[in-house]
Amino acid sequence: MAYTANKLKARFLSRTYVDDPADATVARYIAWVKMGQNFLAKATLVSGTGVLTFKVFAATDSSGGNATVVAAHATPTTADAQGDQLVLEVSQEQVLAALARASHVSVEMDCDTNTDICSVEYLMEPHNAYDGLTADVIA
Repeated sequence: MAYTANKLKARFLSRTYVDDPADATVARYIAWVKMGQNFLAKATLVSGTGVLTFKVFAATDSSGGNATVVAAHATPTTADAQGDQLVLEVSQEQVLAALARASHVSVEMDCDTNTDICSVEYLMEPHNAYDGLTADVIA
């Protein structure tokens, strides 16, 4: 049977990042992506002792220029066991209210220890849907 489904892949941009830095205790931006109509980020603790900071930032370019907090998780420290998940969602209106010329968003997070590993997923609803918006990523 041929695989032909392309409804959600053409409507949403979905990316997953593995966060396993040399120093997980320092707050860091995961990845800057172009802002769409809505942005949802989900952090899952894969291993370690916990997430200390989980925020969405806006910026005026893809390098994080003028980075400004849009939303912060109220209780990120509750994510302290394998499989715990934190979710934040922001709209384009919220992003522009925080930073008027914003064009990109990113998650900023830090963890409890250097051995903490997280999976961070981005789900974006773009302004225009198109074929191949979400596609295979092979490094």
